[in-house]
Amino acid sequence: MPRKRVNPLEPAKKRKRSGCDRCRARKVRCDEQKPTCGQCHAKGFDCSTSIKLKWEQDYTSAGRAFGRTGLWSKNAADKSSASSPCIHVTEDEVSWIQIPLISSYSFINATVGNVEQLTTLENLALEATPALDVIRTNDRDDTSSTASLSPWLSARQPVFLPRQHSIPSALPMLPDLPSPMHSNLLSYYLEKICPLTVPSSVNKSPFANLILPFSMSSSPAVLDALLALAACHRSKKDIAFRSTSLRLGDNVLRTLRGRLSTENPLKVAMDPGTLVIMMILCQYEIINECDKRWVVHLKGARDLIRVRRHAQLNLMAGPSSNELVEFTEKYFAFQDVIGRTACGEEPIFGSDFWTSQGEDTDAWLGCSAGLVSILCEITELSRQHRSQPGVCLLPEFQFQAASLERRLCSLRQRVFDEDDNLLQLSAELKRLAAELYLHCALNGATPAMPLVVGHVQQILRLVSVLLEHGVLAGLSWPLFVAAVELDPMEDFEWAEKQDLPDEVPNYARPFVLYALDSLGRSNAIANIVKTRSVIERVWLNRSYDDFSSTQAEGLDKGQNDWERYIAPLCGGLSLA
Repeated sequence: MPRKRVNPLEPAKKRKRSGCDRCRARKVRCDEQKPTCGQCHAKGFDCSTSIKLKWEQDYTSAGRAFGRTGLWSKNAADKSSASSPCIHVTEDEVSWIQIPLISSYSFINATVGNVEQLTTLENLALEATPALDVIRTNDRDDTSSTASLSPWLSARQPVFLPRQHSIPSALPMLPDLPSPMHSNLLSYYLEKICPLTVPSSVNKSPFANLILPFSMSSSPAVLDALLALAACHRSKKDIAFRSTSLRLGDNVLRTLRGRLSTENPLKVAMDPGTLVIMMILCQYEIINECDKRWVVHLKGARDLIRVRRHAQLNLMAGPSSNELVEFTEKYFAFQDVIGRTACGEEPIFGSDFWTSQGEDTDAWLGCSAGLVSILCEITELSRQHRSQPGVCLLPEFQFQAASLERRLCSLRQRVFDEDDNLLQLSAELKRLAAELYLHCALNGATPAMPLVVGHVQQILRLVSVLLEHGVLAGLSWPLFVAAVELDPMEDFEWAEKQDLPDEVPNYARPFVLYALDSLGRSNAIANIVKTRSVIERVWLNRSYDDFSSTQAEGLDKGQNDWERYIAPLCGGLSLA
């Protein structure tokens, strides 16, 4: 009930609005004594008075009453005529915004530390690589494994026994192995891993028709390497196979290191099994997402191949015609080419592994040898520009860049089976990515240019088609090239929403994250974690530069877009 005045004849006391801040917050009467009112003096509080300005427009726009307007009045007439701050609209005037689908893979986090690293180019170059390293939870104390060629010896991992009920039965055509576990792993290699290495089921994977038969007839170390690869791939979804992968891989690595240290180096180099083991170990590291360790096997294979070729020249034997050796050499050379497109580092394998006249599409490469040869030349020309930015103004450089562009535009990649549409799409996807890479690395193209936007749109469409048909091989590099050249200020629609399944985003950035998540969930043979980390970092760098009023310190004036944003982050990145 309302309080009654002691003396009804006295006029009502009006509420004062000039009291101190403490009394107003406590809602008690302030005697307004200065410098300290009675209430604050009695309680021992600091007494202060401030003025807070309030604007009626701010309250009205927020749908709130300004002061006591419209709340109450002693006069009924005034109360009925008081205006309400609420705004009433009809259903026809309301338009509801559709809530977008948010998935777990769509979240990109950036911290204050990320922004601080972008303030100078010097900090970026020093801190970008370790910031992107993927540290395995069980290998945090493994600091010397790269130098010792052993990523497994210092791992601390509890032993798990694989669950027998979750392992498919072994294929009847496989030979007897020491244990059912080995037979099941070999079945997994043949049924699950080999199909992931080619973009089309029409063509058999060389990992099935070359590597598998050789492992049956060669040393046990080659077969153990295949089993370790299968266990490593399977451990991505079932950690119970992690201990098996470590144990088998350690045995293979011990055997390889023992041969290299005790046997005749020429004999080891001439043995095809040595290259096969190093290739499988390289693939193991890529699947295991050990960022730079796969490069150790790549460099070791280069040295063995050099010894092998030098011995053949001395013996006047001519080049090797062994199909297995040719494939292992092609595997290492292709890994080197695709990896260097991103980082622009010195080549490990030369361009002599590729012929510019090869227009036949290779089922494992997903493109022709001619396209890979053009990529080699683009990368070498880009490396010259990176070391000497002013070289791009020379007529000779411009002529070479224009010549490579003409060769790419006129390149026709033949597919023997005309019905093999997936292989044709894969070859065209890589050709478009090569064109985009050329424009950015040699011609200074930027994400805002219509030429770049058009190429990105075509690449994303082909990636979407191949993903829809279950193709996982060879998508990492084209997807990476398109993703790092997205304009941070405008995320365009690459397709109409009604033309896509509900779960497929039609905007560029969400689709890139969706595609990477699809590759990761399907256990594609690629380093998806590192690839996404680099893409996110490139997006962050571009956004920072767009909103920053100052340019990065120490940035060379002649750097193009690719050299500024992508190359410094891509050391040791596998994209093949």
